[in-house]
Amino acid sequence: MKSRRGIVGLGLLVLIVGSACGISSQVGTPAAGDVETPTSEPTTEAPVLPVSINEGLASLDSYRMTYTTDVFDSVTRERSVSTFVVASDADADASYNRTETRVTGEADELVSEDVQEQYMIGSQVCQVAGGEAELTTMSDTARVMSDLMSRVVVFKPLIENPVYVGQDVLSGVPVRTYTFEVRSLGVDSGVEVARAEGEYAIAADGDYLVHYKLDMELRTGAEGDPEAESTVFFVEASLEAINQPVEIVFPPNCQAADSSDG
Repeated sequence: MKSRRGIVGLGLLVLIVGSACGISSQVGTPAAGDVETPTSEPTTEAPVLPVSINEGLASLDSYRMTYTTDVFDSVTRERSVSTFVVASDADADASYNRTETRVTGEADELVSEDVQEQYMIGSQVCQVAGGEAELTTMSDTARVMSDLMSRVVVFKPLIENPVYVGQDVLSGVPVRTYTFEVRSLGVDSGVEVARAEGEYAIAADGDYLVHYKLDMELRTGAEGDPEAESTVFFVEASLEAINQPVEIVFPPNCQAADSSDG
């Protein structure tokens, strides 16, 4: 279970690095009120994969993204749910990250829980954990390094065998929707992919990811085999408030930390 959590944590870390480290805005997106429901397209359209997360979010002036993973391990009988919230307002030079991880065991017994928040406005960074806040000032070199990392670290969701479904509007943005199946996992490893189905939606203008969902189950034997081990993995990412107002302000405990340092 430990190694699996590490892999999930890395994916979330990459998502943060690629989305909340001062990436400059390049292209705008229509406001929700200006969007009309698109007309239908031929279902024979060739599938299109989304651009990388950091490239897609770099094209937005503001946004909020929610990223959730839900993993259950049959050996440890533990379930680990992690929720990430990432928000950014380029005009205000502000970003917000929230990470919540909750691990439960048999009968939903709480094993561990952790919640951390980070607010960044200009060069001021406030970290909040356990009700305690720490306010620091990021140096010019650290900000440059953050921007560099956001450009060189790339996060791309797992997508195989996509099939075009149609058009829709999500979060006020016209999108193309697809379903997909993951078939390459477990090849030559003795692990059976009992289920690996997903769907995603990308912006019609910009090809950035607006929604992604993958529901997957891996097994070492047939269903019903008492000796078989299994892992159920669910992940979902949703991009919201696209180029809409996103207010990012320091909470009172961050302001109090600022006062105490002075």
